[in-house]
Amino acid sequence: MADGWQPYVQPYQQGVSGQFFKKGRQALIVSVTMAGGKADRSIVSYSASRIDTNVPIPTDATEIVYDSARPYLNCMTAGTVDVTLGFLRTGLIEDGWQPLQASEAGLRWPDAKLDEPVARGTRAFFIHPGKRYLKPIQLTLTTAGDGKTAIDMRSAPFALPQVLEPDGDLAGLPRPNHTRGSSSLGSSDSAQREIKAAVVADLPAVTKFYRSEMDKRGWREETKDTVIAADEVKMRFTSSDGEARMHIGRHHDLAIVQMVAKESEASLAAKARAKKEASNRFMQDALSEAQSLIAADDKRRRADMAEAAAKPVEKLAARTTQGMPIPVPDGASEVNHDASSGQLDFSSTASVKSLASFYREALKAQGWSERPSVINNPTMSVLNFSKAKKDVAFTIMQMGPKATVRASGSALKSATVQAKAADTTVAVAKASEPVLESDDDPAYPTPKQRTLRTLGTSGLPGGAPFRHELTASIPAGLDNVLGFYRSELGKRGWQEQAGEAGIKAESATLAFKTPDGPAVLKLERRNGETTVNLVARHPDAATKAGILPAKGKVRLLLGNMGDAEVAVTINGKTIKVGAGVGGPKNPSGPTMEVAPGVHRITLKPASGGTHDAKITVAANDSWGVMVGPDGRDILPIQLY
Repeated sequence: MADGWQPYVQPYQQGVSGQFFKKGRQALIVSVTMAGGKADRSIVSYSASRIDTNVPIPTDATEIVYDSARPYLNCMTAGTVDVTLGFLRTGLIEDGWQPLQASEAGLRWPDAKLDEPVARGTRAFFIHPGKRYLKPIQLTLTTAGDGKTAIDMRSAPFALPQVLEPDGDLAGLPRPNHTRGSSSLGSSDSAQREIKAAVVADLPAVTKFYRSEMDKRGWREETKDTVIAADEVKMRFTSSDGEARMHIGRHHDLAIVQMVAKESEASLAAKARAKKEASNRFMQDALSEAQSLIAADDKRRRADMAEAAAKPVEKLAARTTQGMPIPVPDGASEVNHDASSGQLDFSSTASVKSLASFYREALKAQGWSERPSVINNPTMSVLNFSKAKKDVAFTIMQMGPKATVRASGSALKSATVQAKAADTTVAVAKASEPVLESDDDPAYPTPKQRTLRTLGTSGLPGGAPFRHELTASIPAGLDNVLGFYRSELGKRGWQEQAGEAGIKAESATLAFKTPDGPAVLKLERRNGETTVNLVARHPDAATKAGILPAKGKVRLLLGNMGDAEVAVTINGKTIKVGAGVGGPKNPSGPTMEVAPGVHRITLKPASGGTHDAKITVAANDSWGVMVGPDGRDILPIQLY
């Protein structure tokens, strides 16, 4: 190559594209890609780096296989064995390597043999005193059939790891440490899984690792199918779920592991059936619990309605209200009159009978005539009135401790009120931002001008909620929505924590102290609207239920939807979670506290095997971690 650059390939190049070049301590990767999808245009990319651990390569070398990490070198040169050894020894010493003495090798590696003969060649060993983390290298030079010299430089076999440790899973199958590269197909619950790994270790160590790890996972080696040769190992494992076939071969200085695991048809059918049955049982239990809660709530609501209906008829006075075309009784709350549509809504602590009596007397005194209605009982009454080509109809209903009143008709389209409404509409139209009106939700208000609103709660079955979360999208500016919430939440006794506010051009975060606990409001501009996320926590309810985390920590509540025990390991701590724990029939499950951040969760069901999942949690949160029916995955639910 021009200018001294030498092309090479890596021993294990899976997933890496481009051409590799080396020049002294410089490394270069050249990538060529099609430009803009056009075959007649190309993009050439260069990525240069400095080689930290360099080894010399003869300038005439061919068929170069090189990796600077270990280091590893395999190539051919026209020089004789002696000339090549002199060249390499000089270059290695210049780069900080020194010949390894037999006395030092015997102290650090008792099994080291430095004087074994090499047919048609020679062997030497070197060590790098300045980089103790590097293993000593074994340099072997042999004369090939065509008279050229073959160079093989690799980590000395006696310094390679004799015991490998697990380094995570690939598709639910074990992977050892000292792995140079790996890949997989499928996941831990796939019917067929495949893994491939390149391990910097000798075959016996890799074989020992897989025998041990597969046994721990419930796989049994079928020794009658085991084949162990100098350069390859073949093994077959079986379990109650299926079989796995493994091949370990040599490739340069690497042990290449290839394994294919297939689940039997009977196992797949049994697991699908068990998953469906467990899911059905859980849903039936949840439905039963929900029906019980609904029945209890209905019973309470009926009791409230019966109590309100039993109240004696009160004599209600009319409120003085300018511009209102019909009277409104004293004590009316949440009054909303829409003159354009002719509708009036309000609520009252008075009974249905008292409100009906009020309107019959008040409207009769104003000359209105009542038309009979078939709906007239203590919990609901419908009234119809008319006068001089105008009409008004009332629907009065008992809703818990209060009664709601809705009136509609031409009589409510007051000219005075309509004029005021028209003036207001013109004023709003002229303004750059709409005037946001509250929907008067007593706890978690939202502007009436909205395109989305959802309110969620978190809690245990039958208990008080630990957390409320309101999400909404408002077609108004950030400042307008921020002003709305500061005003409305202040009316509800929420105190803004000024020192914790963060307001930017496109987002805002406010912290509040509420009568029930802390709350956080987050606003963000998105797609021309302002999104709202309001989270209120209720520490008293969480404390009473035993789920409140220690300050700065995270509490995890473990559950199991399946019908068999599952071992759950988090941060090295293993907890066995029984079948149905954390469900409607047995809500009290084991708990543990962890630090905020990302945590790896390993599941080990009774059926065998392990399955990994991850969960990301923040300080002062409480999460329910429910194991799925098949024991292979988790359903995380934020409770607090």
